[in-house]
Amino acid sequence: MENKLTKQTQTQIVSALTIQGKALTKAYKEEQKLLKTKTTKMVFDLESFEYKLGKLISEILSIENTKLISKELALKFGINAIDKRRRSEALWLFSNHSNVVTWLKNNPKKRFTSLPSLKNTYSFEHKPKLEETVKKEDITQIEDKSSEESNVGQSKEEPKAKKKLTASDVAFETVLALDTNGISKEEFLVALKEQLELIEENIQLDEVA
Repeated sequence: MENKLTKQTQTQIVSALTIQGKALTKAYKEEQKLLKTKTTKMVFDLESFEYKLGKLISEILSIENTKLISKELALKFGINAIDKRRRSEALWLFSNHSNVVTWLKNNPKKRFTSLPSLKNTYSFEHKPKLEETVKKEDITQIEDKSSEESNVGQSKEEPKAKKKLTASDVAFETVLALDTNGISKEEFLVALKEQLELIEENIQLDEVA
């Protein structure tokens, strides 16, 4: 008798938890739908916080003749309390606004729960395609071959094997590139994190597919 009651109680608990789970799933879907609507509306709205912030930062960069907002500049223009990533996303939206709006209009099924998610997908889709890169390499190889044929009979140096870079080499080259282009370590780390997250998202999408 006791075992039967225990099983009944367990069944009731499982049933109650299942009902809660379904209710929360419904609430989650509604929340995601609202977030997608909110993000899309924000992107199209020229009076949105993100657009106006991006416009302000663009004007500051132009007036100060610089590429990045330093801590000093953020403090000077009163935007130091705004999260750095938020400022970066806002500037990206303002700088790419017309293209992003056109892209969303042409892809009505593409809707996003946040600006970072939209930015990652847009940036990924607008990277140079592999086919274009391969075609450029093919053209280069044809030109090289043509050059070799025109130099028949002439002495030719053997191509040197390209040294494989180590992690330290790549890190050193990156540091030099950051210094040359005036990019701060913090800005680079944010961009690197975004790219890694984008790669991870696409790997997961490939696995699902």
